[in-house]
Amino acid sequence: MLPALQSLIALQALDSAAESQRKRLGELPAAEQAIDAALTSARNHVETGKARFHTNTDSRRALEKDVAAIDTRLARFEDHKAAVKTNQEYTALLHEIATAKTEKDALEERLLLLMEEADALAADVKDAERQLADETRRAGAARAALLTERQAVEQELTRLADARASATAGLDARALAQYEQLLKGRRGIAVARMTGEICGACHVRLRPHVTQQIRRNDAIVQCDSCQRILYFVPAAPAAAEG
Repeated sequence: MLPALQSLIALQALDSAAESQRKRLGELPAAEQAIDAALTSARNHVETGKARFHTNTDSRRALEKDVAAIDTRLARFEDHKAAVKTNQEYTALLHEIATAKTEKDALEERLLLLMEEADALAADVKDAERQLADETRRAGAARAALLTERQAVEQELTRLADARASATAGLDARALAQYEQLLKGRRGIAVARMTGEICGACHVRLRPHVTQQIRRNDAIVQCDSCQRILYFVPAAPAAAEG
């Protein structure tokens, strides 16, 4: 194989690997944001549950005050019975007592419902707090894993950059310039393998005489369609039958 072509193939492998690492590095912030979003959601769930429980508590306290006020009214009514002098006044007083008791019954019924709701809300808060604790542990582990991955990716990019510098040091300047131009204009793929008679990059069938040139691997040959540099890998010889 032409040494320059072999060097370009190796260079493409390095650049493709580096692009893959850069892509992953670009995905890490979104992964970190997803961790933060999940944690924020869990925290919001806890805060929402606590807010509903506090609202329930305030409502129960208000009803309890209303019940206490009615109890005070009923006590006054009982005290007033001894001072009643006529049947009409007594009947009116009994009506007031009955009305107050009806109001109290309604308030106590609402209070009972709120107490039942409070038990469910308290359970929801505990469950949300457990989920938050679990999510916090998961977030910590996920962040640590992403940090480790980020460091590994950055180290790999440094290694690939060093390898690229070594690979381009002895490469023919014209071939390197051609490669760099194609790399920039062809979405990071400047060198591709020919499979059969098909360009491995643009998948266009090549002309017969072009395929013959590419199979020899003794010159830099470009695809007629996408202009990428093409090379050929012969099929491995079949294993001899025993």
